[in-house]
Amino acid sequence: MNGESFLDLLSHRRSVRAFTARPVPREALERLMQAAVTAPSPTNRQPWRFAVVTQAALRQRLTEAVRTRAEEMKAIIRQGHHAEDFGKYGDFFHEPLATAAAIIVPQYRIYPDLIANLVASGGGDPTKFHTAASMQAELCSTSAACMALLLQAQAEGLGACWMSGPMIGRDEIQRLLDIREPWKMVGAIAVGYPDELPAKQPRKPLAQVVTWFEDGPEPREAQT
Repeated sequence: MNGESFLDLLSHRRSVRAFTARPVPREALERLMQAAVTAPSPTNRQPWRFAVVTQAALRQRLTEAVRTRAEEMKAIIRQGHHAEDFGKYGDFFHEPLATAAAIIVPQYRIYPDLIANLVASGGGDPTKFHTAASMQAELCSTSAACMALLLQAQAEGLGACWMSGPMIGRDEIQRLLDIREPWKMVGAIAVGYPDELPAKQPRKPLAQVVTWFEDGPEPREAQT
């Protein structure tokens, strides 16, 4: 694989939200996990953990946990002026989970800020410096792991959707999966064989999101 072919893989990745009933082999799921843990992390702490749920009964309970909270939110929003705005949007929070062959729940934990502690040990004020805590380093690392997982899913011929919506059912999901402090869930990833091929979503042009600092002319600023 070269640069062009890898960019082609990236450009064909989609967030798939509907899946067939075909189960995903354990070997393929293990490769997704192997891909995830190749992600970089500060001082190689690897601050992630993953719950991989293929058990049908538990997948249903996770889906229902999100569905229940979405319906509660929908009932409240209907009393205001934004019922149409929410509409079926809340269904997106749980619908992909309902047909997924596997639900993966990524988690991360926060480690002590070593640099901040070293500054404090010298009598300094750690708040005067932007250290790993400012960067949310562990969350960033786990996000990178999730992206690696999504790319592996694409290479496997699988569909996947990393969703923030399931966070509305966080308390019940964490109870069902025994996720306890210091671990925190980061949404959920629905995985399965695609029952749809979503259209490519537009991306902002590079001119809007990239500022080049090069030798020569003055840097071109990103457009707003």
